[in-house]
Amino acid sequence: MRYLFTSMPVSSHLMPLVPLAHAARAAGHEVLVATCGPAGRTAVAAGLVTAEAGAARRARQPYDDLLRMLERGEAGSAPDDATSLAVHGRAFGEVGARMLEDLVDIARAWKADVVVYPGIHSAALVAARAAGVPAVLHGYGTPLPTFGPALEYLEPHAAKVGVEKVTEAEIEIDVLPSSLANFTDVPTDIGRPAHRLTMRYGCFNNGGNLPHWALRRSDVPRVVATCGSSATMTREGALYRDIMLATRELGAELVLLTADADLPELPTALPPHVRPERWLPLRALLDRCDAIVHHGGSGTVLSSFAAGVPQVSLPMPGTVNVSNARTVTARGAGPTLDIDASGPGEVVAALTEVLHDPAPRRAAQDVAEEMAAMPSPAAVVDRIGELLRVEGR
Repeated sequence: MRYLFTSMPVSSHLMPLVPLAHAARAAGHEVLVATCGPAGRTAVAAGLVTAEAGAARRARQPYDDLLRMLERGEAGSAPDDATSLAVHGRAFGEVGARMLEDLVDIARAWKADVVVYPGIHSAALVAARAAGVPAVLHGYGTPLPTFGPALEYLEPHAAKVGVEKVTEAEIEIDVLPSSLANFTDVPTDIGRPAHRLTMRYGCFNNGGNLPHWALRRSDVPRVVATCGSSATMTREGALYRDIMLATRELGAELVLLTADADLPELPTALPPHVRPERWLPLRALLDRCDAIVHHGGSGTVLSSFAAGVPQVSLPMPGTVNVSNARTVTARGAGPTLDIDASGPGEVVAALTEVLHDPAPRRAAQDVAEEMAAMPSPAAVVDRIGELLRVEGR
């Protein structure tokens, strides 16, 4: 089979798909990734073949504009409130509109047998329907349908590629462990997938060199801080500054993952308890860490659960990160703080809880065991093939 994987031009949107892509290749299938920008670079670094979709039309720009709206507080307070749905629908829809013609052309020219995509990348489903091939909706955290507000935005563009009506993907892959609550209810009116497959989250966080110190436990508590690759999620470094102050007060070591973001609020000279790193493979790093402070990103949350590490979340309002953080807290794996009202004192209290109360670590380790028992990407690739053969695809 020929698997066409695609995501918006955002690394964190593509990473959860990489383990399935690797499994498909290992099983002897052909794999191509259609995207551009940071996601394209991530795919190449993962050893995957890519074709650019949307690069000539600057498909990443509407996503960057959305990040600035989030920073200004103009994108709602919860991922499923009316303002957030409308704002994200326009932004994700415009990204998709700039990618759609390329996606359809790639799917047809390469003769894809199936399209695999995350639900917020609605243009992928339109492209699959235009190419006349089945689609696989690949979860990357909380299960979400193909994003309806973006599909609405794409309606006139879909008509141009011969698609008048869009139905939901044939298959859904759900990576959320069953003990974790889903706090996001995104409406859908295009039906539900006929088949739902659970899969163990693959924890692909990019490759990288793991320093020797990361292979050993520290003499003091080791805390990781990461808010992804966007400076917006850190308030231009102000959140990291607060976390630095808190970990110094607690006598902890801080591994600060900056991802080369421009962080003007971060001091140029960092205190000696801080280990600044551009990027490290998160799942491997967490094996020798005691806690993580993060932005609530889906990949970060699930990678932290897979490592059995307690978590402190500081999510940006108006994003799915808010519901991700609620999921962590509801499971008892760590507190959620208000990004707009928290300072070093609140971070000290939260870290004190997860470092000294055994309950959050126990909860995280229980989820890690649950995730390890879920079907592997290799098993899911085999099952996808079986389902599509039964349906004559």
